[in-house]
Amino acid sequence: MTLALAAVPIALQALAMVADEGVFHRKRELPRWERIGHPLDTLSIALCIAWLLAAPRTWSGALPVYVGLATSSTLFVTKDEGIHAKLCSAWEHWLHAMLFALHPVVLAAYGALWWSGRHGTLLAVQLAGVVAFGAYQAIYWNAWRRARPSASPVVDNTWYAELGPRWYEAADTPIALLRAEARHRNPWIADKIAAALGPGPRRVLDLGCGAGFLANALAERGHGVVGVDASDDSLAVARAYDRTQAVTYVRGDACALPFPPARFDVVCAMDLLEHVAEPARVVAEAARVLAPGGLLFFHTFNRTWLANLVVVKGVSWFVANAPRDLHVHHLFVKPDELRAMCLAHGLEIVALHGSRPRVRWPLVRMLATGCVGDDFAFTFTRSLALGYTGCARKLAGVLPRAREGELQILRS
Repeated sequence: MTLALAAVPIALQALAMVADEGVFHRKRELPRWERIGHPLDTLSIALCIAWLLAAPRTWSGALPVYVGLATSSTLFVTKDEGIHAKLCSAWEHWLHAMLFALHPVVLAAYGALWWSGRHGTLLAVQLAGVVAFGAYQAIYWNAWRRARPSASPVVDNTWYAELGPRWYEAADTPIALLRAEARHRNPWIADKIAAALGPGPRRVLDLGCGAGFLANALAERGHGVVGVDASDDSLAVARAYDRTQAVTYVRGDACALPFPPARFDVVCAMDLLEHVAEPARVVAEAARVLAPGGLLFFHTFNRTWLANLVVVKGVSWFVANAPRDLHVHHLFVKPDELRAMCLAHGLEIVALHGSRPRVRWPLVRMLATGCVGDDFAFTFTRSLALGYTGCARKLAGVLPRAREGELQILRS
């Protein structure tokens, strides 16, 4: 009778775990926290069964220790709910609820089998099965599956199209971090253009321009600017916030630009390279449309463990309304990789600065509230471990100043 009663919740839990692992986990992939945490969940169950096999029923302390282990395991398996709240579908949430309800029942069933004294072999078989499942979780998700190219997540670029006026107004969104980065970088880019190419107006192309943080700022300094983005919705916001009404905004693909060679004096690719599958194609197109002596400005993130922790995980954990896959670590670009891309297309990097948030009260406030205030700021640093901003010059030739006729064409 004890065996029959125990078999029902144990079988239900096994079926639910197979569905969770075989369907939902493989469909959505697992972030690092779950790849580590799920085998630990299984280990907590294995410890409970191992204790039952090792502890004699005649010892008065055996059952209290088991109750403590079972209670700890029941609480421990709920630790991932903060991640599940962001990543899981409604059906997966329902399945998790069933698993959480079954977990203490199954552990009670194990205790009942042990207490009966007749099912030691069954508990040993169950322990072997649990250990084997935990080993599978650890190896499959942390070695084999992680190494498969098809398992690589894709960055979510559609999120930007849904922001509307929030591009310029919202604090409870990662786009406020992009505004803070623009406040930091835009003056540096403008000063670098003037220092390298002279004080006159230049023909500027802003790739992945989004809502025009950089394009509109450079237009206000008198440059003839074209902004290219894949999102009509983002371009509409950029036009609405263009106080000069001089920027030409074009829907297009940064990997296949609709412009002739040597069309621009300056090309900007800020926070773009980590959003495309083939950044080398963006660099190649930028080099093609740059005039000799022209400048390519870029900002991207380094593919390091620190950038993964801060830029991917940190933003997801601490900034309100961060979408899933806002950034994807495997798409980050190492400086040496970008340098090689540039050299392959006649571009030489002439300036390279690390970039990080300023460590002061606005950062602490963001960590506590999830909101990014207008006083949040970035700064340059010598370390390239997080992100880096730079400038490359197209080799061969000296760039002439843009003529007013060319600027009028860009503004038409």
